[in-house]
Amino acid sequence: MLRKISTAATVLITAAVVTTTSLVTAPLAGASTPPNDKNDQGLTPGSPSSSTIVTVDKATLHRQYQLDALADRITGKSGTEAEHTGGYAGAVVKAKDGELALYWKGAVPQSVKDAQKDAAAQGLKVSVTQSSYSAKELEDARRRLEGAVKGKDATTEPVAAWNSIAVLSNGTGLYISYNSPTSQTLANPSPSEVPAQRVTTVSAQEFATRAQALAGVPVQAAEGPEGTDTYSRHDDSSAFWAGAELNTPGHQFCTSGFAGSHGGSDVVLTASHCGTSGTFTTGTGNIEGWAQSSDLGFDTTFITLNGSAGNQFYDGAWNDPNGYHKHVASWGLNHDGDYVCTSGAMSGVKCNIQVRYAGVDSNIGGITRHNVVQAMRTNTGDHAAAQGDSGGPVVTSPDGTYGNDMQARGLISGSWGQYVVCPTWGVGIAMETTCYEGVQFIGMSAIVNTLGFTLYT
Repeated sequence: MLRKISTAATVLITAAVVTTTSLVTAPLAGASTPPNDKNDQGLTPGSPSSSTIVTVDKATLHRQYQLDALADRITGKSGTEAEHTGGYAGAVVKAKDGELALYWKGAVPQSVKDAQKDAAAQGLKVSVTQSSYSAKELEDARRRLEGAVKGKDATTEPVAAWNSIAVLSNGTGLYISYNSPTSQTLANPSPSEVPAQRVTTVSAQEFATRAQALAGVPVQAAEGPEGTDTYSRHDDSSAFWAGAELNTPGHQFCTSGFAGSHGGSDVVLTASHCGTSGTFTTGTGNIEGWAQSSDLGFDTTFITLNGSAGNQFYDGAWNDPNGYHKHVASWGLNHDGDYVCTSGAMSGVKCNIQVRYAGVDSNIGGITRHNVVQAMRTNTGDHAAAQGDSGGPVVTSPDGTYGNDMQARGLISGSWGQYVVCPTWGVGIAMETTCYEGVQFIGMSAIVNTLGFTLYT
């Protein structure tokens, strides 16, 4: 699935002051343009070549791996990107600068000080900035706000029109995208209808003021389109791999996700919006498997295989006749600033995609998806994902070589931002799909730690 959004004004409401800032990038599927604080943290997209094989340099990715490891030491890997405790507020990985920017509320624990020493020994830096709120306080505020407007009509309760709520990694508050009467036309060539009860006519300032009253923390708000679900790689066979064409029980085009074990069976993942029951087939009509179970909140379906599960994913172009593939060696958490690659059956592999928000709640069609990671292309001539990529794998290169061993980061769930022209060389059916500048995906931490999936490596 994939979605869209628009350029709008972001309004930051605090107890004493109202500040309006112009957004500088286009919004996303299920959320809207990232606020300026992200760019202030060094996440402004670059403009490298649009070639799909151009990737972030080895040294940068190696530093990313080191910085991610430091961040994981501080937060642990037993939870998700949306579950935190203590004074931790957030982290931004600035791999090009060799810095992990930590945000913390209150006294900094010894574990952080130890990480700072270890970072210095590696020629890296862990900076710590005091924040107004911890991540847990903001996550609790998000749940409080969502609960307050659940089931309500946006014509009388404007905040019920929200379509994405992110916890800002600098601990300053929440960022919310919402549906307006025109938002669906801003980044969608064929805008879908959003029910009137999920659309509001209020301004961003009015929305933010009301949302702050409900959440009890500062809120940034911007209107933006709600995401809409969309539905060789062409003929996978046992042992089944990630990144292959998957035809759903509803005759939609989706992509297979990582393979592993769940409920005592060999399974592959896909997005639950691709199907929650029935038979899934390959691109040539052979039976791949049957839906075992699904979780709509994490947009994940487990498919019991008609065969065995492999520890590989399809890499390279969507039409590669040689079935080029790589090994899934591990899984990891996502942090703001990380670079990842997507590998959908419609688009093939796409890299140089940078994480902007992790642990987001996205409201798509009235269903809230949790632990969503939102990421934006940095190759301005290309796209991050297309309709048909849903359910596919998101990976990164731990050692920066883009060699055989890659790390699983998530499951493609939807688009983020404006639609872009699909390159004729870059997708399977350029005239019959829609391409997007950004992508949103479900972080592997929720699929492994919450849903009980064992990744085959």
